[in-house]
Amino acid sequence: MAESKTQARTAVEPAETNEQTNINSSVTRYEGDQPTEHSVYGTRQQDSQLVFFDGQFPDTETVRSGDVQAQTLAALDQIRAMAAESGLEPRDLMQTTVYLTEMDQLTAVKQAYAAFFDGQRPSRTVVGVSRLPNDAAVQIEATGVKR
Repeated sequence: MAESKTQARTAVEPAETNEQTNINSSVTRYEGDQPTEHSVYGTRQQDSQLVFFDGQFPDTETVRSGDVQAQTLAALDQIRAMAAESGLEPRDLMQTTVYLTEMDQLTAVKQAYAAFFDGQRPSRTVVGVSRLPNDAAVQIEATGVKR
């Protein structure tokens, strides 16, 4: 009985090793990795049809308003513009991470998400941080999938 467990383990190990090698070798850089007209941050695409969008934050004028919901919508609009450049729509966003300087503003973020996404929202993780670029209250990164 111990012999068959050893044989099964041996048979699985090369497949896991090959799979990991394939995953590491399939990450490719595209011109989209460079800053775009919509952001100083870029986009990274992987052969598995996943598209990663770096953190987006609102412009200085929107930040000055202090309205977290408006800042969230502005960051989401930047992600929408970058997604469009990659051939994706907001419904193609599968996961977002929201960095928020004031966790008590989570309700404003939820309201912005409800207004921005028509029914089907991506999964969302919210992380509290002490400070963000441009003194923004919100920064959002996203992962989308090409269909």
